[in-house]
Amino acid sequence: MPTPATRSPAPARLALGLLAASVSGLGGCTWISYLGTDPTGSQFGRTYYLGGAGPFGHVGTIDVPTGLREAGYTGSIEVFGWQSIVGGTLRDQMDRARNAKEARRLARRIQAYLRRYPNRRVNIIALSAGTGIATWALEALPPRVHVNNLVFLASSLSRDYDLAPALRRIDGKVYNFYSPDDPILRLGVPIAGSIDRETRGPDLAGVLGFEVPRNATPGVALLYREHLRNRPYRAEYREYGYKGLHADSTSVNFVRYVLTPLIMRNPATPELAEPAEPVSTPTGRADSPR
Repeated sequence: MPTPATRSPAPARLALGLLAASVSGLGGCTWISYLGTDPTGSQFGRTYYLGGAGPFGHVGTIDVPTGLREAGYTGSIEVFGWQSIVGGTLRDQMDRARNAKEARRLARRIQAYLRRYPNRRVNIIALSAGTGIATWALEALPPRVHVNNLVFLASSLSRDYDLAPALRRIDGKVYNFYSPDDPILRLGVPIAGSIDRETRGPDLAGVLGFEVPRNATPGVALLYREHLRNRPYRAEYREYGYKGLHADSTSVNFVRYVLTPLIMRNPATPELAEPAEPVSTPTGRADSPR
């Protein structure tokens, strides 16, 4: 892997953090999360970024687009703001009906983009609670509409959430980066519950990785083997700014050197990055992806 350059905090990122903190008493400010959007290159493809819950969920709004560009990504980048203006972190994490509505809005935006630019590759990168919005957006897409790759960072979805409907809309892979040491997912999310409202403990995809749901049919198990890639935390990620915490996976260098090569890879070519971790099943048996 190339050695990342040493970075100092950019004034724009520092200002964004201070601005997010200043409005935290209002329970979030959705417009903040659009600041990183860059429409340049729509004719070449598009990547959507979804942050996490609450005002501090907007982390990555600037760094993710920056990392994509520094890695040579030429498509357009849309930072999709789904967070509530009133209600803050708890509402964003717990209001399933509202979140489903935001997911349908994202699905409509994806469809509108693909109508204008048919056959272009669409990718989604989502952090924490944003992984729920991304998943439900895929579920809301019609069968003929597919996206290329989906990247999950510190997902607050239940680890046994049935991904099959979303996987049927994926041409490439779902890369799920998770860390057993994530303090927010281990200690905070169990209080509010998972974004899908099914889990109140630490059995989350962002802590332990996804597992094949109980009683999955052979067809669903095959979908998981073909499209899901669990990526556990690795010590070498530290040099890219990702230390296994909740949101540092959005660091510029981690996006540049680890995430962007995955989403830019041609789905038809063999995987050359890191080996895929076996997808675990409820019985403890591991189904190794091909």
